[in-house]
Amino acid sequence: MKGKAETSKPPVVNTLLLSIATALLIAGVGAYYWFQDLVITPVRVVGLIGVVGIASFIAAQSDSGAAFFRFLKEADIERRKVVWPTHQETLQTSLIVIIVIILISLFLAGVDWLLGAAVRSMVGG
Repeated sequence: MKGKAETSKPPVVNTLLLSIATALLIAGVGAYYWFQDLVITPVRVVGLIGVVGIASFIAAQSDSGAAFFRFLKEADIERRKVVWPTHQETLQTSLIVIIVIILISLFLAGVDWLLGAAVRSMVGG
């Protein structure tokens, strides 16, 4: 069992919160395009970002929204644990891949030439 008590909201409240967040997003996108001739683009973008922030906050209050944002936080923690290759390792790996591709393509070209020659000799060409 978990150490802390789980506080789940009734399904109606979760549905209502997610519906409000969705309606806000739809209204924000609609307003962005509705006011395209009246307001300059940077102001509309800031407004849309604000609406997305408010909708995200409202969605985060629901159980599924809280679980989603918890998942994003845990994914970011895991992303920070990744050890990226150095510049030299990247160049060496890329060079090996290019060499292998060239060797395989030469091998396949040789096989194609041999099979083509065999078929031509059988057909009498």
